[in-house]
Amino acid sequence: MIGVVLLAGVQALVQLKPLDLQREIDRTAEAGGGVVSVSAGDWEAKPFVLKSGVTLRLETGATVYASTNAADYVAKPGEKAFVYAEGAENVAVEGKGVICGRGWAFREMKGLRGESQPQMLPVLMRFSRCRNLRLEGITYRDGAAWGCHLRNCDGVVVRGVTANNHVNHTNDGLDIESRNVLVEDSSFDTDDDALCFKSESDPSFPVENVEVRNCRMASCCNAIKFGTGSYGDFRNIRIHDCTLVRATGNHCFSWWKVMPGVKEGISGLSALALEVVDGGRMENVKVRNIDIRSGYQTPIFIRMERRHPPANNDFPACMRNILVEDCDVIHVSQGLPAFLLEPGEDMRLEDVVFRNIRVYNDVPGREMTVVSMRPQVNYAMERKVAGHIRGILFENLTVSGEQCRTKFVVEGRDAEHVTHDVRFKNVRVFGKPLERHSDGVVVGEFAEGVFFEQA
Repeated sequence: MIGVVLLAGVQALVQLKPLDLQREIDRTAEAGGGVVSVSAGDWEAKPFVLKSGVTLRLETGATVYASTNAADYVAKPGEKAFVYAEGAENVAVEGKGVICGRGWAFREMKGLRGESQPQMLPVLMRFSRCRNLRLEGITYRDGAAWGCHLRNCDGVVVRGVTANNHVNHTNDGLDIESRNVLVEDSSFDTDDDALCFKSESDPSFPVENVEVRNCRMASCCNAIKFGTGSYGDFRNIRIHDCTLVRATGNHCFSWWKVMPGVKEGISGLSALALEVVDGGRMENVKVRNIDIRSGYQTPIFIRMERRHPPANNDFPACMRNILVEDCDVIHVSQGLPAFLLEPGEDMRLEDVVFRNIRVYNDVPGREMTVVSMRPQVNYAMERKVAGHIRGILFENLTVSGEQCRTKFVVEGRDAEHVTHDVRFKNVRVFGKPLERHSDGVVVGEFAEGVFFEQA
């Protein structure tokens, strides 16, 4: 069978051998479980379902190409995936081989951008309500939509995987909507979000007890993101010892055409984006020892609003107990702040600590907004009211690199949406201590309890 593949970014014809993975998986599951091994070679397979007790092993040199026939994919909305498992236990995909989604074959489907795309286009891998799932060693690339979606699973290990997803607008790397998850020693390089936490399939299922360590993320959108789907809980999440770099490719996002000051052909929006925009809640999130290299316009972005009515009207929508510390940041944007905090819709942003963060300015002669915090109202909000900010600490923050003018902006919105208790402790800008009367410091009328301290 002759099939179209991408070799070094160029379409080519190669001989693909047909592979009936579903038959082998079914046989192995009926025998009580075991390993289904794919030997070296170029294989083409139809979408398949993994079952309890089965490990799919891709040997070194094995590349499994997904079918490009849309009729081969399950028609049920939200379930289109090349690799799929639902309600399975003790399943794994392992080895040094490759899974290729051939997403370019679905690229020209019109009217499928934004959040509708993962529902209509096939996700490369989706694991739904599984227990004791392991992904180890594999490479997956070129999906039509998301790369790997962990939906409402319990007990997941992702170790030593490599994702390269630069075909369509919604080419995420890893979407986590699960609990008790470990992601380590992995690399995600994507057009859309590289590592993304979501809560939208079942708001009653908390996304909790997740650790991400020793990983490399690269994105043309957000390297690490919470949201945009955020109806339920995010809690007890640790991300540490990771490096965020510029993506190796950019298929869909031309930021230099729409964002003032962006000149790079490959550029991401945010390195770390914490977004609760559907009435959910985020608490006890710790981000530590992150190296944010050049290539992101807003290194740290916090956004809160309510695009849709919450799943539970009594749900106390908020973001609290957030810690970001021991990070190195290269800031390249000429228009966006290094730290942007924008809560809306009466949602509460409180008890957030930024500690031991070193910001390096890479653009000489410009005005750099280091911090901008203000309750916001925008067109996407349901109720069109601002949010609340309380208890923000910047401690041991330094700004160095190319000399430029800087701004630190702390504002409330109105008498009902006042920003309270903001502290800048041991903040130095190009070697000078930051004080309330320093050039570029703006404390607005509706900001109370804003303090500048030096040890």
